[in-house]
Amino acid sequence: MPTPNIQLICFDLGGVLIRLCDSWEHACKRAAVTPSKPITDDDIKQLIELVHREEVGGFDGGEFFTRASPILGLSPSDAKAMSDAWLRGPFEGVDALIDAINVAGLTSACLSNTNHNHWQAMTDPAHRNALPLEKLHHRFASHLVKDRKPNRSIYQHVEQVTATSPGAILFFDDSPENVDAAHAQGWQAFHVTDPDDPVAQMTAHLIRLNLI
Repeated sequence: MPTPNIQLICFDLGGVLIRLCDSWEHACKRAAVTPSKPITDDDIKQLIELVHREEVGGFDGGEFFTRASPILGLSPSDAKAMSDAWLRGPFEGVDALIDAINVAGLTSACLSNTNHNHWQAMTDPAHRNALPLEKLHHRFASHLVKDRKPNRSIYQHVEQVTATSPGAILFFDDSPENVDAAHAQGWQAFHVTDPDDPVAQMTAHLIRLNLI
């Protein structure tokens, strides 16, 4: 029988259900695009600010790529190619893990800091980066919610929409900052640390808790 106090299993996406590049340079290499200048620490700071704004739906259409291109030393089309290359495909076993959670009678969800470009890829069944998100009972994407982790308000939003108390939520995320914020909200949060097989790590944790 599942642990009585856990009702909702919630997943981050990047680094948890889907592989990501580990740097801008890595993504550029995968996209076969070459920046016209070195990416400096100041550039990274500006890019992070743009990414955070994009993740809360702050840009329409290709505005992010237009704004990011001079910082990256790329054309807008190459900036988009770099963004496309950032996702590296689902981890093996994602389907089976979600199925096991649903069969156990638990509610499933995702809570991800993401953007329109990546969300479109992950929700398109024909795309190489497609995830079985249709199997989840709830899907929370930062650019649609207009809020992002680790803001307390986005965790509260999940509680309200799912009608679940904080202590009844088990959350998996690879960001210590997001895990700490979830703990502060009263969630049961698990820090995913295996970059090669996070699904196995999460499955083992769920089995230890007698949830699946």
